[in-house]
Amino acid sequence: MKGFFTSLLILGSFWAHAQDFSFGKVKKEDFAIDIGKLDTAANAFVIREYGSAQVNYTSHTGLVVEFVKHVRIKILNKEGYEHANFTIPLYKSGNEREVVTDIKGASYHLQGDKVVETEMTKANIFNENSSENISLTKAAIPQVQEGTIIEYRYKTESPFIFNLNAWEFQEELPKIYSEYVTRIPEICHYKSNLKGGFPIKDRKTENYNTNLHSKIGDILGTKTTYIMENIPAFHSEDYMTSSKNFRSILFFELGRYSVPIGPTNDFSLTWENVREKLVVDESFGGQVKRKGALKEFIEPVLQGANNDITKASRLYAYFQKRIKWNNKHSIYAKNIKEALEKRTGNSADINLGLVNALRYAQLEAIPVILSTRDNGYAGLYSPAISEFNHVVAQVKLGEEYYLLDATSPYEPFGNIPLKCVNYQGRSIPLTGESDWVKLESKLPSSQSNFFFGELMENGTLKGKWVTSRNGYLASRMRERLQGSNSEEEFYEKWDEENNRIKMNSFKVSNRDSLDKPLAEEFEIEIENFASLQNEQLAFNPYIESKTTKNPFNLTERNYPIDFGSLIQEESYMEIKLPKGYTYAPETKLKNISMALPERAARYIFKVSNSDPNTLLIESATQFNKPLYLPEEYFDLKEFFSRIIQAQKLDIALKKI
Repeated sequence: MKGFFTSLLILGSFWAHAQDFSFGKVKKEDFAIDIGKLDTAANAFVIREYGSAQVNYTSHTGLVVEFVKHVRIKILNKEGYEHANFTIPLYKSGNEREVVTDIKGASYHLQGDKVVETEMTKANIFNENSSENISLTKAAIPQVQEGTIIEYRYKTESPFIFNLNAWEFQEELPKIYSEYVTRIPEICHYKSNLKGGFPIKDRKTENYNTNLHSKIGDILGTKTTYIMENIPAFHSEDYMTSSKNFRSILFFELGRYSVPIGPTNDFSLTWENVREKLVVDESFGGQVKRKGALKEFIEPVLQGANNDITKASRLYAYFQKRIKWNNKHSIYAKNIKEALEKRTGNSADINLGLVNALRYAQLEAIPVILSTRDNGYAGLYSPAISEFNHVVAQVKLGEEYYLLDATSPYEPFGNIPLKCVNYQGRSIPLTGESDWVKLESKLPSSQSNFFFGELMENGTLKGKWVTSRNGYLASRMRERLQGSNSEEEFYEKWDEENNRIKMNSFKVSNRDSLDKPLAEEFEIEIENFASLQNEQLAFNPYIESKTTKNPFNLTERNYPIDFGSLIQEESYMEIKLPKGYTYAPETKLKNISMALPERAARYIFKVSNSDPNTLLIESATQFNKPLYLPEEYFDLKEFFSRIIQAQKLDIALKKI
């Protein structure tokens, strides 16, 4: 691109900050600015922020995007200190990379009527690599206290003109004023999309002098100013995907650029363009198409496999165990054979290798690109490659399609890890049409608890406790077990940390059999499980898994509740009563059964004693769909509140 434009464009000196506010001009009055009406719970707030993105031309790089961000924040309390640290993400690809060309920061304190400034130095700035394509410049503003005003400003230069910087109007801090300005020469055409629920307050478009010239004359430019005021903080809560999906953020996509008396380069991709680009890319399609590249590894795995499901499950298990994921997401593989040899690789090394192996085994397999839960939704507004950060394998067995992600060594065949459950991915067949693929868990996250034992007269509970887990609850537990040197060490630590339950023995079953529930069996003893009150022995009938905290506490939630899978939990207790005690009619608890509309969620609790010497206690909680809409939020919130109240109730045994 650089060489192509050099003969056509001459650059005059240009960089204007006509609407940026002055750095360092903090006044005494600024310390009195209040945010109370907008957010009474804020730990810090943005007084003012300004951003600017301009497509420019430099003789050494060609077309670039020059981006400026300038922010002034007031810190209200110690919980707000973290906002004095800021990070600049920088994208890199091949020999091209984004760079920071200017950075400054300062803190301001009011001493009497005088504003005292402390500047950020080079010692407060450092760099680190986040992934193969992202590096980070991190900075910390010094001398931060309660009531401090901080300010930082930085400028970056990017050769990736297709990626005009998005502007995040809404973040985790409330903002009084936010302004973003773009300056785009007429040779570039960008589409803009605003996500989130808050509208632009003011949008103004005008011409500006680009100081760019071509053989046929000046190149005109359009300056657009976007303003939003009194923006509330975005409050994240449990059971959600990336906040980027729901915050008010202005995104840009390069549609095309065109040179005067020259060709027009169209960047508006179709999904067919995306498929074609990836199929011919050596790091994507090249890895999949190289038939026989992994033959020496795969042939021993396939020995004796006489049907397709056996072939597929064996290959999936082999890649799970053979290559350790290096925790780097990518849709581009470095070298799948090398990853097998070195036993480590990124997500594409592993899963494109799996696609290659499945195809070698004569199975119908293709890659599916996706964006992980923490990366945000991909491809909602238009086809794009840069929004996707992960790839998995899809294989067809009979009439069924299975998604496989071998980066997780704990997920059974056909169940993708929770990080991948993020609405939809895009299939990339080597031939034929690309299509959307739903990303969902095939298994519910379930846990069953069984207890068989006796309650002593002194209040001690003894017996056998068996727990069985499936789905993500099982894979999470398998991962925790793997993190310890041994099962003995894991349960010894558990026993030490759990003061209430004494574990006399343990046994784990099906730890390596991913297609079976993970089972744990314990002999336990709980002292003071029951207490004597007015000649009644009272106890709360839960060993573990009691709901004590409501995960939903917002006044309003404008984004979905995403559990990632169905959730099921059941408990069954069979307790032999101590001599001299009975479950009398006057102390009996009422059975509980409650459900959300259309049984979207359900809770039951039941106590029975057809045998007067034995008490049977059953409870079950079910969330019968993985995703709940914002309008269902208050129902769910109340549902959890009622469960918490129900599980506070004690069972009382009367002394005979």
